[in-house]
Amino acid sequence: MTITVTPDPFVLVPYDAATIRSIIEDTAAQLELSASIDISLRVDEQLPHPILATNVDIVDGAISLFVSGGNFESRNKSRTFSEVHARAEIAHMLFRAKDRFDGGFENAPVDADLTLGERQSWDIYAWGRVARIGHNVHQQKRIYDFRMQHGFTDAADAAYERLWSAQTMTWDGVREICAETGANERPTPKTPIDLLRQGV
Repeated sequence: MTITVTPDPFVLVPYDAATIRSIIEDTAAQLELSASIDISLRVDEQLPHPILATNVDIVDGAISLFVSGGNFESRNKSRTFSEVHARAEIAHMLFRAKDRFDGGFENAPVDADLTLGERQSWDIYAWGRVARIGHNVHQQKRIYDFRMQHGFTDAADAAYERLWSAQTMTWDGVREICAETGANERPTPKTPIDLLRQGV
């Protein structure tokens, strides 16, 4: 397994690429990812907290990850690396990468083509697993973000619980949940992170 972290070295924030590579290596082993799969992570150090975003795609058989610098940032001290947040975020991304390889999401669109409802559903399925392997996950924030896309209804809350507690889930299951809550009937506006990444 080859693990690549860019930038290396970091210029705008005092993060250490070697530390991040070590966390990726540890987490990949914990999730039992195949050692034959290469992983690359690009950290956008220009995007601070609270501009948070991750993307997970498979490119030429390798895992390609993107994360905003704010995802790894301490909530108490700006521009300071938080290993706690980094480990949770990396676990979240690698769970989704594993889903794409052999976890029932092999036919899912690339992240850029997911609706906000689909992405939120998949995220909750991943965050539930992240919490169960021992990471600190801010569940109230996850519930709020999910409701923003699926509605503040009993049906949405039931869907959230189903995703959070699921031992297994598939892409078809995510689409069914979005149909049940009506999430895919909502418009999908460009978010600030989309515009920043496109250079708008």
